[in-house]
Amino acid sequence: MHLPSLRHAGLITARVLMFAAWFGLSLWAAGVVFYNVWGGTVLVWLYAAAMACAFAFRGKRPVFWRASWGVLALLLVYYLCIPATNGKEWQPSWSRLPVVEIDGNEIVVKDVRSFVYRTEQDFDVRYVTRRFDLDRLATLDFAVSHWDGMESVAHTMLSFGFEDGKHLALSVETRLPEGVEQGTIPGLYKQFNVIYILADEEDLFGLRTTYRKEDMYLYRINIGRENLKKAFLGFAEKINSLHERPRYYNTVTANCTTELVDTFKDYLGVRRWQWTPLFNGMCDQDAYDRGELLHLPGENFRELKKRSFLGHGEDGTDWAALRRRWEKGWRTDASAPVKG
Repeated sequence: MHLPSLRHAGLITARVLMFAAWFGLSLWAAGVVFYNVWGGTVLVWLYAAAMACAFAFRGKRPVFWRASWGVLALLLVYYLCIPATNGKEWQPSWSRLPVVEIDGNEIVVKDVRSFVYRTEQDFDVRYVTRRFDLDRLATLDFAVSHWDGMESVAHTMLSFGFEDGKHLALSVETRLPEGVEQGTIPGLYKQFNVIYILADEEDLFGLRTTYRKEDMYLYRINIGRENLKKAFLGFAEKINSLHERPRYYNTVTANCTTELVDTFKDYLGVRRWQWTPLFNGMCDQDAYDRGELLHLPGENFRELKKRSFLGHGEDGTDWAALRRRWEKGWRTDASAPVKG
């Protein structure tokens, strides 16, 4: 191919990439105007009209085209400078940030959520203090919960198990202010804080199985005790940091799955934790394929998933009974060797 032809092809490619970047940024910035600028529900239409004019008249009025890039740059800087804060009125389910205090082997967890539910919306708000022994930390269970029959997405949680039968459940969620509803698109635009909830399993897990009737699966993670301690201490550090350095939830980059994965990576120094962050409904399959879930010798994932299903509590079975039934299966089944 001759040099002029290559130069021409390069120019065309550059223009296509420039227009693609402009359209992508313009669409994203419309959300910034709508969600983050006062009066955004009106201003977003003015913004859309102005950007459309800038594109339509980019040849005749190139100053409009250049100005549109300036607008995008200003909106990007504005968005990046919006600080997260804990100083809001929060809905009861996310009203308190837990605190983890560790003195030697003694773990004291304050503001553990332990709500008493009558229905999903009717409950007694109760936060308690729990004590654990770090040396008796023995297991880590991985919960994957699907709602409304959706298989492509799920809510992921953990539960730390101790030799004395105690459990401490962990869920990374959106911290919703009063009067605000959760949403996938708003979650891209700094509308919610991220919160690490520490709770009794009867609260976090029982809410989903007994009252929301979600399809919940519980797996045991393949991890040695030393790495388990490191992971727990890593989560404790992140949980405590949110008191002084609140962060925003993000549907893609800081959600219920990415926060778990990032902590495993940061504090275990390993790369095998690579669960799918957004369409995470298959993250249990992914974890199985990477050797992160305990299972019977020769047991395929379909078989493991079938016996990991917890049910919906529709027969009146409460969470404690579901947990005992699940534990019985794990005590009687010889599982695969544990990784370090």
